[in-house]
Amino acid sequence: MNDFVQVYEPAIPDPKNLIHALRDIGYSLETALADIIDNSITASASLIQIYIHFDLNNSYIAIIDNGIGMNNKELQDAMQLGSFDPLAYRDHKDLGRFGLGLKTSSFSQASKLTVVSKQSKHVNGRSWDLEHVAQTKSWEVAVYDQVQIENIHKIHSLANNGTLVLWEKLDRLIDTKSKRQPEDIFWDKIDNAREHLGLVFHRYLAGELGLKKLTITINDDPILSFNPFEGAGKHFPEEEIGSIKIQAYQLPHHSKISIEKYKRLEGKEGYTKSQGFYVYRNGRLLIHGTWFGLARQTESTKLARVKIDLPNSEDFNWAIDIKKSRATPPDTIRTELKRTIDRIMQSSTRVYKNRGARISQKDYVPIWTEYHQHNEKSYRLNYENPTIATLLSSLDEDTRKKVKDIFSIIESTLPIDSIYADLSIKPESVKQNNVTEEQLMQHAESFWQLLSDMGNTTEEIFSRLKQTEPFSKFRDFCETFIENKKGRTDGCN
Repeated sequence: MNDFVQVYEPAIPDPKNLIHALRDIGYSLETALADIIDNSITASASLIQIYIHFDLNNSYIAIIDNGIGMNNKELQDAMQLGSFDPLAYRDHKDLGRFGLGLKTSSFSQASKLTVVSKQSKHVNGRSWDLEHVAQTKSWEVAVYDQVQIENIHKIHSLANNGTLVLWEKLDRLIDTKSKRQPEDIFWDKIDNAREHLGLVFHRYLAGELGLKKLTITINDDPILSFNPFEGAGKHFPEEEIGSIKIQAYQLPHHSKISIEKYKRLEGKEGYTKSQGFYVYRNGRLLIHGTWFGLARQTESTKLARVKIDLPNSEDFNWAIDIKKSRATPPDTIRTELKRTIDRIMQSSTRVYKNRGARISQKDYVPIWTEYHQHNEKSYRLNYENPTIATLLSSLDEDTRKKVKDIFSIIESTLPIDSIYADLSIKPESVKQNNVTEEQLMQHAESFWQLLSDMGNTTEEIFSRLKQTEPFSKFRDFCETFIENKKGRTDGCN
């Protein structure tokens, strides 16, 4: 048997080409900033100050925390690509994974990354300059001395312990090719990042039990927490699947809360796109607004949101990506998630259907009713409604026919598309209950007289009044009107 010796040769990647590949992983400004903040949280920071300066080619972004900082060896390791094993055990509070986030997130926005870190007043600094890497074709990091460190932007904002991450040469962030002013585009991106960070870290910003309270500022202006479950009405019992916790919520209908609160819960993307799973890893939001292909996002379920809490030990199973903005549930729990979806879908749909469910109740007589034919649904005026029925019965045959023709035109021109669009985009702005008390009184008196002329008893009129639109929508008015009528009737007797 011949001995076989495997021959190997080095395959060192070209630094310039690999750097460009690393820059195109797909970070946005907001996900890049979030990745840096993850490192600060892992370092036990309670304050993160983001300083942003725009001056075209001289622009910079500095992220400063008051965490435990890094010594010289730790900073050296942190500046290396792939410095940590993603499969290795990490502290349960660690928000990192690949040992790439600091570099890849920074390179996605800037071609120069400088990191200065202090521990007990001992300060160390290093810098990646991608122009230098491309020119020399060498993986070289600049090591700064004390004089160089003193000249770094915002260095004097760094406390005795903590880390400064500085992005310069913001070639990927500043857009000079658009018709809009580069500064306007730049600050729009900053505004988007502010909202994103307020959502992603809302549990830390609020100081939720079990998490260290965090303050994040941009140019000394605090970022506000945005809790997508704030004031959520109905919630389901918490479920546990191994180390994973699942809590489903039913947000309140817009008619049950203030307009301000409804708009706040809606968020930037609107209710329809914000429904679905909200996946958190160690309290940090990874992904939201998705059913993972297990259900469709529909108008009727837009108030359903489900919180999923993962420990970092689930990173591999959930395929957490480098940017920590994508996650995929493993097949082993997809069935359980589908059961959760089915249960909350039924409840969520009822919130919207309940407001029309009275149409089919025997003791309720709406003005509009559903009409079904050939698997199609339409809405028609209800000729059995006492107000409409009484009106028609009081007319001669020719006039009755003309009124029905007018009703038919009204039915055929009901603006279904406009109503649906308005309710989808801004439901709180759609209001039909703007009838005045004086108008209600006139309608009620006419209703009373018509039913009385038809031979109905007082109690029958009272009962039908409370069951008939529009009076059924104004319970307090009905009670007052009935009491007044009772008083006048008793007085006559």
